[in-house]
Amino acid sequence: MGATATGAGSSLGDRELRRPTCWYLYGYRCGVGGSRGRVAGGKICEIKAAKPESGTQMRRGEVYWAQLVPRSGSEQRGRRPVIVVSHDGFNQTPAWRSIIVVPISTAAVQAQRGPTAVGLAAGAGGLPKQSIAICHQVTTLDKAKLVQRIGILDSQLLNLIDNGLKAALQLP
Repeated sequence: MGATATGAGSSLGDRELRRPTCWYLYGYRCGVGGSRGRVAGGKICEIKAAKPESGTQMRRGEVYWAQLVPRSGSEQRGRRPVIVVSHDGFNQTPAWRSIIVVPISTAAVQAQRGPTAVGLAAGAGGLPKQSIAICHQVTTLDKAKLVQRIGILDSQLLNLIDNGLKAALQLP
C-alpha cells in the first residue's frame, strides 16, 4: 500500500490521500475509486479514492491543480491547472460530486486553435506561467481530482472563457 500525505506542510492541506505505489511510479492511480489495479512487476495495489477537502466550496472561475487521468487520445492529461466553469449552484451542492472544468496548457501551439483558446498571462488566477485555456476540451471531473486551489480569475477573464465556451459549443 502507498504512503499517506497529511499535515500542515502538505500541499493537500488537512485532507488525507492514500497514494498507492503506482502514483509514485507513474504520477497517477492505476485504477478508479476503490478498485484494485496492477503496477510494475505485476503487483496488485489497493486504491482508495481521494475525497474533496471537507468544507471546501469550489466556485466558478477558480483555478485548481487537477489530476487528469486516465485520459485518451488528444485530451489534456496529467497534473495541470483547470478552471471551474460549472454553475455555483451545482458546485456548492454536497451531493453533486462532479464539476465542469476547462483544462489549461502552456503549449504555445494551443494558442493557434482559434476562438476556443483563451490566452492567460502569468499570474492570472495564480498561474505560474503564461497559459492557454482550452475551451474546446471542456470536461466533467469528480471533485476529488481537484487537489489544490491556485487562485481565481477576474470577471473580465472569466467572460473571455465564457466566449471561448460559446464558440466551442455553438451557443448564442
